[in-house]
Amino acid sequence: METYTKDGYEALRDMLRGMADEKYRDFHGKLIPGVSQEFWGIRVPELRKVAKEIIRGDWREFLEMAGEEQVYELTMLSGMVAAGAKCDFEETLEWMAGFIPRIDNWAVCDVVCGEWKAVKKNRERMYEFLQPYLLSEGEYERRFALVILMQYYLVDEWIDRVLAVYGSVHLEDYYVKMAVAWGLSVCFVKYREKTLAFFRETDMDAWTYNKALQKARESYRVTPEDKEMLKGMKR
Repeated sequence: METYTKDGYEALRDMLRGMADEKYRDFHGKLIPGVSQEFWGIRVPELRKVAKEIIRGDWREFLEMAGEEQVYELTMLSGMVAAGAKCDFEETLEWMAGFIPRIDNWAVCDVVCGEWKAVKKNRERMYEFLQPYLLSEGEYERRFALVILMQYYLVDEWIDRVLAVYGSVHLEDYYVKMAVAWGLSVCFVKYREKTLAFFRETDMDAWTYNKALQKARESYRVTPEDKEMLKGMKR
């Protein structure tokens, strides 16, 4: 997988097709409704292995060739490669800026967010990059930014800003609201007192607020006593 001529790229495509699992495709497909792309049925750990191989070779050529694909797995693979490539962070931002508009489901969004480990060392620059996505009307662009905050910004220097961002989201898009609820549940686990104060003061909509409490109660890292307390805070 070192270079990607047209023939080499087609060989990669054929290899991926050969990895497809029909039963997994049928099962996983039900969890990601509304995906407009072709779906082969390849598990994420397998795609992650392929991404690592691509990154060792001419990954830029791969991203150029895969840029117009309308296949779920190739879209996810493109995001994994762009997020994990060993290059200057500014170049990574350029590739990701081209990738993010291609996201049309929660699974690609969340998996790719989890692959972008370089964010940890570039939080200030990344926060600047996220600003238009945090304000985007696009459901998955907004979700992408919110999940990135949950993945990499729940640290002492950033927790107040993250809570403020989550509290400022007032959209009806389901996957945006779920990202906020998910993020707040993790905030509660890591910063109990700050998040508890947030819950008591926020004016966010009741659905997102209650979903955040529910997801926190579902966490094995929350004590039984806190789960009872959160249950009593439901609106």
